[in-house]
Amino acid sequence: MKNGIKALLLICAVLVGGAAFGQNLKFGVINSQEVISKMPERDSAEAKLMKLRNELGSQIESLQVELNQKYQAFVQGRDKMADLVRQNKEKEIQDLQQRVQEYGQNAEAELSKQQGALLKPIVEKITEAIKAVGKANGFAYIFDTAVPSLAYYDTTMAVDVLPLVVKQLGIKDKPAEKPAEKPAAPSKKK
Repeated sequence: MKNGIKALLLICAVLVGGAAFGQNLKFGVINSQEVISKMPERDSAEAKLMKLRNELGSQIESLQVELNQKYQAFVQGRDKMADLVRQNKEKEIQDLQQRVQEYGQNAEAELSKQQGALLKPIVEKITEAIKAVGKANGFAYIFDTAVPSLAYYDTTMAVDVLPLVVKQLGIKDKPAEKPAEKPAAPSKKK
């Protein structure tokens, strides 16, 4: 909220200052997430993340299978176990359950870390392209609509610089996917 207010005050100051000097400020907007979706590098990053997700998932799955097997064996034989053996088995199951839970948390953290590492060069490349487009086309500001700090922009006053940034990056625009056609509704005859 504070950042939004600061941004609004900054924009107002710039607009008032610009009007006082008779400058015609040019504002642009872009959705950086849309640019990321068009980047060819994104596909390889997603493939690497999917591979890691599958590896980590299979490890969690095998730990879970081991836990389930030990638990089932314990349930079936606990009535025949001596107290000390039963307590030992209960502790063993609890420890394994804790390991499964910790591994799951560590796996999520690792996925997040890898995602950040894989997206960082893509985001940096986009940031540099946005800066180049801004300078080359005389924009005073370019706002990223993917970041929720921008509450409003007048589409007649702001220019969407997505096509310029995509061109700057040399990305060939993929054809839009056609939605699946719905089968025609049966006609009702009277």
